Amino acid sequence: MPGKAPMFWKVLRSALLPPVIVLCGLAALAQSPSAQSQGEGASLPADPNQFIREAIQHELQSEIQDRTHWMYRLHREDEKGAQDREVIETKEGSLARTLLVNGHPLTPDERDKDEERMRQLVDNPAERAKKMRHSRQDEEKARQLLQAIPDAFIFHYEGTGDGLVQLSFIPNPHYNPPTRELQVYHGMIGKMWIDHSAMRLARIQGVLAEDVNFGFGLLGHLSKGGSFEVVQKNVGEGHWEAVMLDINMQGRAVVFKTLTVTQHDRLTDFHRVPDDLTIAQAFDLLQKAAGTVAESKLSGH
Repeated sequence: MPGKAPMFWKVLRSALLPPVIVLCGLAALAQSPSAQSQGEGASLPADPNQFIREAIQHELQSEIQDRTHWMYRLHREDEKGAQDREVIETKEGSLARTLLVNGHPLTPDERDKDEERMRQLVDNPAERAKKMRHSRQDEEKARQLLQAIPDAFIFHYEGTGDGLVQLSFIPNPHYNPPTRELQVYHGMIGKMWIDHSAMRLARIQGVLAEDVNFGFGLLGHLSKGGSFEVVQKNVGEGHWEAVMLDINMQGRAVVFKTLTVTQHDRLTDFHRVPDDLTIAQAFDLLQKAAGTVAESKLSGH
């Protein structure tokens, strides 16, 4: 649903699955809360692809049933530097307050600009609607990426431990990707871990084993050796979120423009907020939190 946390995987954001980088952008993480568990003692299907199909169907169903919103802290490092943000999800989209830039508190001028950015989102319904449209588009791409996995790859069981089922995957040579984004699966190998009791995707690692061309190479390519990793877990009340995302990809875009995407996300300090929270109320919460921190510093605590 709009306004959920990124990963995936913002995920898949949100959600969770491969943070597939293509020349038209970075797909979202599909993230979702848990639904009813399958039971840790349930036997595994003989066909590992069937097991993956059931797990992904469970992810998708859980996303549909999700109506919760959360507050969390996001630490992101990319080509532009490092940022720490406090994020609140609402029924009108997410709102984030910047806490640190490259490990340092914001200057008064930077703080004013950050507050103006938040106010613009709170006071401008058209801007919120634009962001929510983009969010829905990202979520739809994430769902497509997720749904395609059982057909795009051939899975093999690699073992179990700590309640997780580990599988490896290689490209299915018979898979014909229907969209440009899905072409990246042709060059990808990796591993996936499923929480057997919750039937949730707990972790995925992927590597491009070969160059992946788009438009026969005319639109560009992603280079062999690019990698990503996503970790998802229960952050409270049975709610699963992507808590770690690492991306290291290189390639070439049109007109021989070099494409480098390096991103490292860590999501922590999850707290549930009211499901009917508005973005204006989220702004007030972030302002109050900032005031509490300022008072604490003045008092020496």
